[in-house]
Amino acid sequence: MRAIGIDGGGSHTRFVLYDEKVGVLNSLEINSPGNYHLIGAEGVKKIFKEGIKRVSSNSYFDTIGAGLSGVDRPTDKKIISEIFEEIGVKDFAISNDGVTALWGATGGVGILMISGTGSIIVGRNSKGKVYRAGGWGYMFDEYCSGFWFSNRAAMAALNYRDRLGPFTTLESVLVNFYGIKSIDDIVYLYYSDFDKAKIASAAKVVLQEAQKGDEISMKIVKNGVENALNMISVVARRCGFGGRFTFSYIGGLFNSKYFLRRVENAFEATFPRAQFMHPKFGADVGAALMAIDLWRKKDEQVG
Repeated sequence: MRAIGIDGGGSHTRFVLYDEKVGVLNSLEINSPGNYHLIGAEGVKKIFKEGIKRVSSNSYFDTIGAGLSGVDRPTDKKIISEIFEEIGVKDFAISNDGVTALWGATGGVGILMISGTGSIIVGRNSKGKVYRAGGWGYMFDEYCSGFWFSNRAAMAALNYRDRLGPFTTLESVLVNFYGIKSIDDIVYLYYSDFDKAKIASAAKVVLQEAQKGDEISMKIVKNGVENALNMISVVARRCGFGGRFTFSYIGGLFNSKYFLRRVENAFEATFPRAQFMHPKFGADVGAALMAIDLWRKKDEQVG
């Protein structure tokens, strides 16, 4: 069976043509969001038409799977369904991009930790039930997200500046990283020229300082990982996994070997019967796998 997988995020949209026997046949990325809340339904329709045509190269495919940011509710899925129907796609599967990322990483069953600008824990059991923890946005505590690490670092640096907290190398590091004159000027990043991604990008220097031994940075990482493990435990319980499940991860923060090692070590100590695995595929292939699974189940029901 052959499927097109679509991974639509907040800044770009990836397409892949995937064959069960051969693997990835073709892939491409369009530098535009796949989130209809950002560019509207007509904008998404245009991207879908272009991406599907280019990635398929006019060859056949059986079904399409789409994992899209901002698609969390029945109303969202209805809008995306109408887009597919309008461009002539008859067989498709739609979900949030966190679910398709889980499909790509673990094959569809297990728990996934996403740590990028934001963060979320997503779990799916063998019955197809999906549960999540976190992912409520930067205004809330998204533990182990880039914004969360950077925000905690800024608070620690300001506390040291006011002598309300202990010394931390984060003060000078953040000044250099953001290119500001002093730590006092960090408030302008939040109030005058707010850019969530720019603030979140400082997470990498927080992890670097933790690796170097800065105690405050190490405490921030420890707190984030501990809270993430608690969320994983809750999702595992809701999925009915008990202590046996497969866990994987994706997201820019895991590019830090230090962060990956900290998460892996803490996970294995907390869940000794679970399996920690590196992700098999990305969310684009995950979307294709999800669609193939749904197509096969429909076929079984008809048969």
